[in-house]
Amino acid sequence: MNKPCFLITALAIALLLIPLAGFADSGKFGLGLRGGLYKSNDADNTILYGGVQARWKVFPALSIEGTLDYRPSESYPNNRKVTSYPILVSALFYPMPGAKYSPYLLGGAGWYYSQIEDIAGSSTTYTPGLHLGGGLDIPLSPALVFNADIRYYFINYGDQKVKDLNMDGTIISAGLTFYLW
Repeated sequence: MNKPCFLITALAIALLLIPLAGFADSGKFGLGLRGGLYKSNDADNTILYGGVQARWKVFPALSIEGTLDYRPSESYPNNRKVTSYPILVSALFYPMPGAKYSPYLLGGAGWYYSQIEDIAGSSTTYTPGLHLGGGLDIPLSPALVFNADIRYYFINYGDQKVKDLNMDGTIISAGLTFYLW
């Protein structure tokens, strides 16, 4: 084979293999800690929260994330308070898979186990909700990734104690994920 033909063939094979190079990250699974700020639209205050997360890189451009958080008592008008333990599942879409710093868009659903208190007493509710947002993954080592994101959540509690409140809001979070494999 002559030199130009060999170079063209080698270049064509390399160009065909570039999309497959990102698949080295596929199948990665990690666990981590997360925390941040949480504010519902009608809440009187912004609160700090914490939780745990698990991430599974299904494809170079797609990860699935599951989180379990604890959100301490958030105060609302008329001495109402809401403490919640949301369980969230999100799909993270990476528009630039394989980039050193990986921005992502996310969307998902959650199940909010909440304790609602007012002057008449307390009640417990289980409420579904949705969320959308975006963030950034920054690798600190091959097995450790720092992530930060902002999410807007949509939640409509059916409990009469908070029926008149706008419970939608914003979460700003940061976390560390340790990839086990």
